[in-house]
Amino acid sequence: QMRTTRKVSVWPVGLVGGRRYERPVVENGKVVGWYTGWRADRPFAIDMAGNLQVILSHPKAVFKRRGSQPGMQESDFLKQITTVEELEPKANNCTKVLVWHTRTEKVNLANEPKYHLDTVNIEV
Repeated sequence: QMRTTRKVSVWPVGLVGGRRYERPVVENGKVVGWYTGWRADRPFAIDMAGNLQVILSHPKAVFKRRGSQPGMQESDFLKQITTVEELEPKANNCTKVLVWHTRTEKVNLANEPKYHLDTVNIEV
C-alpha cells in the first residue's frame, strides 16, 4: 500500500507506545485525530517514514535534532511538507494493522486503555 502513496500516507502500527496499536482516526476518508498512548494533541501523533521524492521536493524542510520539544520532531518536520488534511489513510481507512513496531524486548502494554477503548475493533 505504501507504493500507492502520492504524498504522505498513514496507517496503524501494532505494539507501539505501550499499546496494542496506535492509529490515525479516520472519518469519511480523512484523518480527524489520533488514537495514541502519548500526546494525542500533537499535530501529527505518529512515527514516520516518507516518500523520498516528497522530501526532496521540499529542500528547506529540516528534521531538527535540537529545538523541537520531546516527541515533536515528526510533527515539526511534517508541518513543513504537508497538512493533516492531505494525509492519505491506508490499511482500509486505518482499521487494519499491517505493520508492527518490533523490538528485541518484551512488549510493554502499560498504556493500553482499560476504559476508553477505540471505536474500531482492530485485531493485532
